[in-house]
Amino acid sequence: MTRAGLAMIALIFLAGLWLVAAPFAVRYQPPHAAWTGMTRADVGIGAALAVTGFGGMIAVIAGRVREMYADAAATAARGGDPPEPPGARPIEKR
Repeated sequence: MTRAGLAMIALIFLAGLWLVAAPFAVRYQPPHAAWTGMTRADVGIGAALAVTGFGGMIAVIAGRVREMYADAAATAARGGDPPEPPGARPIEKR
């Protein structure tokens, strides 16, 4: 998955958090009163978006870890050295 895709998943997560917090942050839900229909809808939809976004981020991270393990196993099967990470400095032998 690209960085743009991961950024979109993170935005979905943050939008869900905002929808959960908005009724109380902008004070259209009166304190100590029963929740209005609008508040219930915001919290329910926001919770669903937040859970979906969080699950998406976990799935992307798990997929990337799986790819890294597969690359390491393929390199070990070839008998080669593991690839150098981007920006790594070579180790000087003494």
